[in-house]
Amino acid sequence: MRDTAIGVLGGENRPFTLHQAQLVRQWSDDVVFFPHRIVLTDDERARFDARGIRVVEGEVARLTVAQHRLQGVELVDGRTVARTAVFVGPRFVPRDDVLTALGCVLGENGWVQVEPTGRTSVPGVWAAGNVVDSPAQVASAVGAGASAAISLNHHLLAEDVERALAARSHSVG
Repeated sequence: MRDTAIGVLGGENRPFTLHQAQLVRQWSDDVVFFPHRIVLTDDERARFDARGIRVVEGEVARLTVAQHRLQGVELVDGRTVARTAVFVGPRFVPRDDVLTALGCVLGENGWVQVEPTGRTSVPGVWAAGNVVDSPAQVASAVGAGASAAISLNHHLLAEDVERALAARSHSVG
């Protein structure tokens, strides 16, 4: 996408969408932000302007495609802005049904709350990755999963040792 006409469509995850526009600006001098249904603050506009990101107001109706290639972004008012790529910010949704059913506490951000080791509020339950950290990427999620697995294994080992001690004291006594 380097040096192409890039668009970024404003979405439900406002902070991510605004960040995404600034991020893709590193790839191209021709970036257009379509706020769509969000209202930008003066500060947000100033930040876009400072980096040369053009803002095109109006609700987006659709993307126009010809011969399987993006041609542009069509607005409800009929205007079309030519773009070769459009980024749409994702809406992150934790798949935490099992964890919430078990009673795991959610943090203020709506994600499962864990200790640094991945231990949740429910004894014997650990969690890691996108269920506890919305923007977790594969590498960080794998690392968190490995740390949680190590912590869980230490917990299980400690339980085994305690059970063995208890069994031995019963058989000796």
